[in-house]
Amino acid sequence: MMMANNWKTKKEIMADYGYSEGTFYSRCKECSLLPDYRDAIIRDGGQRTYVDENRFQDFLRYRSEQYRKRLLDPHLKEGK
Repeated sequence: MMMANNWKTKKEIMADYGYSEGTFYSRCKECSLLPDYRDAIIRDGGQRTYVDENRFQDFLRYRSEQYRKRLLDPHLKEGK
């Protein structure tokens, strides 16, 4: 059952995106480290993590774009 605010639980995200628990936590950590997307991860204490799916999808699009840029121009890192 999806929440009205489009937040999902860890289990819902794992099921919908085919993530293992390790992948889920890896994506959440990566997302939380990016100021533009950290609001996608909502931590309600130590045991509960919710995901604002709309913002999470924005993060995934950003992540995909970064991956695409690295594939198309692998020496981008060398120039920085």
